[in-house]
Amino acid sequence: MTAELVTLIPPGTGGVRDYAEIMARHVPTRILAPTPETPLAEYGSGDVMLHFSGYGYQSRGVPTWLVKRLRQIKSKKRKVGVFFHELFATSPPWRSAFWLHIAQRKIAADLAELADFWMTNRESSEIWLKGHASHVPHLCLPVYSNVGEPEAAMQPRHARKLVIFGGPGSRTLAYRDLDDQFWQWCKKEGFEVHDVGPALEAQLHRRLNDTQTIHWHGEIPAEQVSRLLLESTFGIVSYPTAGVSKSGVFAAYCAHGVCPVLLARSYHVHDGLHANVHYLAGVSALTRGQADAHRIGIDARNWYLPHDVQAHARALQSLLRAARESVHAASS
Repeated sequence: MTAELVTLIPPGTGGVRDYAEIMARHVPTRILAPTPETPLAEYGSGDVMLHFSGYGYQSRGVPTWLVKRLRQIKSKKRKVGVFFHELFATSPPWRSAFWLHIAQRKIAADLAELADFWMTNRESSEIWLKGHASHVPHLCLPVYSNVGEPEAAMQPRHARKLVIFGGPGSRTLAYRDLDDQFWQWCKKEGFEVHDVGPALEAQLHRRLNDTQTIHWHGEIPAEQVSRLLLESTFGIVSYPTAGVSKSGVFAAYCAHGVCPVLLARSYHVHDGLHANVHYLAGVSALTRGQADAHRIGIDARNWYLPHDVQAHARALQSLLRAARESVHAASS
């Protein structure tokens, strides 16, 4: 794969940047975080892989400038691929995203239509994209862990540690769902609760600090997160089942053989994930004490392995090769 590949990511930090930087270790690329002011020359002369999450490129999730820029790039006979990390927001009428929904859908549809190949991370997104994209190479792969994929993940856990890992938003949701029964269970069973991630809102942090025993790690390097996960039996994440395959936190738990505890409103099967097989369905399933955490951790790891980092790298290389070969086939 000799032609240059330019990877576009949203400015700033976050899971999409982490994903792209890890992928760059496996597929040679130049990473660019464009804004509307970034000149066309900065995009280089090679093919382009866009990592799309609308709010990353525009505060209301409507980056019309991005579509225009990619059309300019395509007009130069360059291939454009898109990884759809997100499609568009859905929300009740009292949230602003409800009124921006149509515009956000159009952005996603426009990107799907102009893509020479695409990837996404959940089956429901794949179904929607197939209805809006041209007939081009594509693949659906749940995201991989941004904090490693250790070989030791299958080993049984002896330390009584439980991790709550992720961004402030997801961890706040998790703590709101953890009732007195959960904290009593932790105390009775001797489980330490380890919090990993950026600082929570001050009032919530004070309340938890005053009422519960929590080991606060803050933001720590990926290697330290990985070591902690290898010592932990359970990992809690708050996420809808229809979208958990795009959660880097859930992927991290699975990659490390941690038994995920998923906090969701419903537990229907999505993306091959079954409640109480690949994860525990809520706090009640945890506190009943009937969970085989090691077995669930192994099943979660086995679900994860077909779409690990190497699988994503192979997929990107294969899709890009197929898109490039289509040019030669059309011109011969």
